[in-house]
Amino acid sequence: MDPGKSKTATISPPRIKGLNEVGRYAVGVQWADGHDSIFPLAHLRRLCPCNECGGDAAAARAPAQPRLTQLSRLGERGVYLRWADGHETLYATAQMRAACRCAFCAGEPERPLTGG
Repeated sequence: MDPGKSKTATISPPRIKGLNEVGRYAVGVQWADGHDSIFPLAHLRRLCPCNECGGDAAAARAPAQPRLTQLSRLGERGVYLRWADGHETLYATAQMRAACRCAFCAGEPERPLTGG
């Protein structure tokens, strides 16, 4: 590897195999590597990386129960969300994957999501 190149420059971003709404309160992502994520809408809105929100959950001005009016893949590198209040969010796939809080990603693979 060229010492002038960053390791992250050679790593390709995570790829999305499938994207869908899960009920009215979450987004489901099926990753090409076999991982599945479910993101509550409130979580995605709170972490919105746009210039206005800056991903700062403490400064978030999100509605109590956010709703989507549009959910779209943007090629292999992004996901677009349009909220019912008119706000728009663009997540790079790497940002979205990093936001996954499943038991495996949170470092607790022995603890199922059901709390059992």
